[in-house]
Amino acid sequence: MIKVGIIGCGLMGTLHARTLRTFPDVKIEALYNRSRNKAESLAAQVGGKVCDSYQELLRHDLDAVYVATPDHLHVEYAKAVLDAGKHLFLEKAIATSLKDGAEIVAAGERRPELKAMVGYPLRFDPAYVKMKEIASRPDAGRALQSWSIRTHFLGPNEKIYDKYRDEFYDIPDWYYKGEHAVGPIYSHASHDYDMLMWLCGEVESVFAYGDTYLFPQQTIADGFTVAMRFKNGAVGQVATPWVTRVEYDLVGVALERLTVVNNNGEVRAKDDHGPEQRISFKENDMWIRMHRHFLDCVKNDRQPLVSLKDGLKAIAVSEAARRSLKERKEVFVERV
Repeated sequence: MIKVGIIGCGLMGTLHARTLRTFPDVKIEALYNRSRNKAESLAAQVGGKVCDSYQELLRHDLDAVYVATPDHLHVEYAKAVLDAGKHLFLEKAIATSLKDGAEIVAAGERRPELKAMVGYPLRFDPAYVKMKEIASRPDAGRALQSWSIRTHFLGPNEKIYDKYRDEFYDIPDWYYKGEHAVGPIYSHASHDYDMLMWLCGEVESVFAYGDTYLFPQQTIADGFTVAMRFKNGAVGQVATPWVTRVEYDLVGVALERLTVVNNNGEVRAKDDHGPEQRISFKENDMWIRMHRHFLDCVKNDRQPLVSLKDGLKAIAVSEAARRSLKERKEVFVERV
């Protein structure tokens, strides 16, 4: 039995806990949230002892801890989990600054025997896994151009529709209000930066365009696009706007000798030697696949697919995109 603790019982902590509860070899042992009522509400659904502090939670006999707090708080909790000798699952984005992200990576490097993984579920989406498989063919050649366009809509009631789970949820205030607000160009789009780097390699520079269009608070860009140049010479584009009432995913990469695209769960691939291949994925169990992968790494002493360093590389692109949007110029991505 794998004993798990949850730090952060809001939107993502609840999602993770509900998924973990379905695994017969997992027991949610302890939960902590700064607002105790949220931890109590989640404990009533998934079990576990509600703790008064994260230090109390870490004193429990736990194999792994999930950290799903607001992004700017990750550094304190993630370092504490690793220092306590627990395996770590860290919600994306790993931090809201490269300094904090580097501290988390350093904490993981001090404890190489521990498994630490960042929650980028798109890497476990069957359609994207198939894309990666096709794009990695020896005869594909190098990447030339890539794109990730995944649209959302934030309605006037400040709820957003999640097409992956077919439900509406509230956007936490910290996401777009106050000094720690980073918005979708930083946190949400880090899914896409990570995805395109998985397919095409590291990003050299970015140029971002965007503005605040529909958000009630004039704080962060809700409509934007980020042009990218990769270190291997390829170019790319990321757009994850929150102003589009029609939601869809269109992610693809054109390589020297083939092109592969994920169009809302239908993978289409074409090379020079035959007809276009189409593979449809009706069900997306990426959340289950992601958690199962992490827990199997814990049980079997394997390295997770998404490392803390991968998470740091993603927010290095986030930092550059946010700065480019503000300064209206090309910004080179900091080496990490």
